[in-house]
Amino acid sequence: MLLALLLFFHRMWLGGTDLIIYPVSPGVVSSDKFSVEVKQGSSAFQGSFVYISHSNNRVGQSPSVKPNRTVSWTSFGFTGDSVNVNVITVKDFKECTVRPESYGIPCTRLREKTASFEMTSNTQKISVEFDYDYGSLKSDIVDKLLIFANPPETYVPEPSNPSVLYYGCDVYDLGGQLQLSSNIRHVYLAPGAFVNGGFRTTSRHPVTISGRGILSGAKYRFHDPRFLWGLINVDIGVNQTVEGITMVDSPQFFYRGLSSYNVVRNIKTVAPWTYNSDGIGIGAYGLVEDSFFQTNDDTFKVYNDGLTVRRCVVWQAQNGAVFQFGWWKQRKAKNIFIGEIDVIHTDWCTFKKQPCSLSQNDAVLDLGGRTTAFNTTNVTISDIRVEGQCPRIFYFVMDPMAKGTVTNFYLNNWSIQSQAESTKLYNELRGAYLGGRIKSWFFNRLYISGKCIVDPGSANIRVDLNTTFNINFSCA
Repeated sequence: MLLALLLFFHRMWLGGTDLIIYPVSPGVVSSDKFSVEVKQGSSAFQGSFVYISHSNNRVGQSPSVKPNRTVSWTSFGFTGDSVNVNVITVKDFKECTVRPESYGIPCTRLREKTASFEMTSNTQKISVEFDYDYGSLKSDIVDKLLIFANPPETYVPEPSNPSVLYYGCDVYDLGGQLQLSSNIRHVYLAPGAFVNGGFRTTSRHPVTISGRGILSGAKYRFHDPRFLWGLINVDIGVNQTVEGITMVDSPQFFYRGLSSYNVVRNIKTVAPWTYNSDGIGIGAYGLVEDSFFQTNDDTFKVYNDGLTVRRCVVWQAQNGAVFQFGWWKQRKAKNIFIGEIDVIHTDWCTFKKQPCSLSQNDAVLDLGGRTTAFNTTNVTISDIRVEGQCPRIFYFVMDPMAKGTVTNFYLNNWSIQSQAESTKLYNELRGAYLGGRIKSWFFNRLYISGKCIVDPGSANIRVDLNTTFNINFSCA
C-alpha cells in the first residue's frame, strides 16, 4: 500500500521510532492559539499540526452559539514507548491540567508558555487546560485544546478498488451529504484528508468509513437540508463500521446509525457550536468504544437492545444529557451495558444566571422529552467519573401520561467530583401516576465529593415514593 509505505518511511526518518506524524492538506489554516510538538524516545521533537474551529462560524445560525470561542486539536499515532508532548501557548501560565484525571497524566510548566507531559497509551484522548482559561459555572473554557492519540491503522484499502471511495491528503467539498452508491463498501479518509460534507448509506450491505482524516460540517448551515440527521447517517444497512476519523462542527448530529450491529470505534467529535449537535444514536446491539465526544446535545442515545458503550471521554457542552433515555414516544430496550466513561466537563450552567436552572434535558443520566410508553430493563452503567462541578447527576422523571416500567438499573462505581452548591438544582427519580413506574434501581458506590451516598437524604436526591419502588443505595 502506498500510504503504508509512506508511513513506514516517515517512521524511519524519525529515527526508527513508532511515532506517526500525520501530514496536512495544503491551504488548511493552523491554530493561532496553540502549537504542539511530540517525540518518542531519543528522537527530536517534531511538530504535530494543530487544527482550529471558530464558534463565530455559527453565530447567527442558532441562539445557543456563543461568539469568540475556539477549539484547537491535533492527532498523531504511536506504538511502544510513551510520547513526550510539549504545548506552546500564546499566554504564559503557572499551572496546567490534563483531563481526564483518571489517566494520571501530570502537566508541568517546562518554561515560559510551554507545558510538558507524557501520553502513555495510543487510546488516550485528552483536554489540556491552563489557569488563565480554566472556565467556571459562569463561563466555559474560551480556547480549548484537545489532543488525540491513535493506534496504527490495521487496514488501508487500495485507492484503485472500485468499491472504495478514497480521499487522500487534500481538501474536498462534497456539496452536502454524499449518498453512497450501491457498489461502495469502504469510504477511506487518509491522514491529512479534510473532507467538507457527510456520508449516507443507501444499500443494506455493510459499509466501513475509516481513516485518520477529518470530516467537517463547517461549510454548511445549521440544519442544512442536504444532511439527513447528521454528518454520518448509516440508518440503512447492518454491520456498519466508523473508525478512526475526526468529525468537526456538524450541522446536526455527528453520527446516526439506527440499523443493527454497528460499530463506532476511536472517533472524535469536536466543535459542537449549536444545539442538536448530538453524539451517537446507534441501533440494536451497537458497540461504541475508545472514542472522544464533545457534544452540545445528548451524547449517547440509549435507545436500543444490547447497546455496549465503553472507554469513552465526554465533554458535555451547554445542552443535553450524557446518557439520554427519552424523547421518542416509546422506549423499549433491554440488556444494555455502559462502562468506563470519563465526563470531563458539564457546561450546562455556563452563561446562565445564578442560581442556575436547567431544562429537563440536562443531566448525566436523563429522561427528556415526552416518552409515554416504557419497557426498559436490565441496564448496567458502571465506572462513571464526572470531573469538576456537576450541576445535576440524574433527572429521570416520566411524562405525566407515561405508562410502563423502567426496571433493573445497576449504577455501579459512580464518582462525582462535586455537585455545584450554587445552583437550585436537585437530582430526581419519579414515575407517572397513570402507570409509569421506576422499579429496582441499585446505586452501588455512588460517591459525591468523596462521600459514599447511603440514602437519598445524604445527597440532593428526590425520590417519589408513590411511583418508584425498591430504590437502593449501597456502599458495600
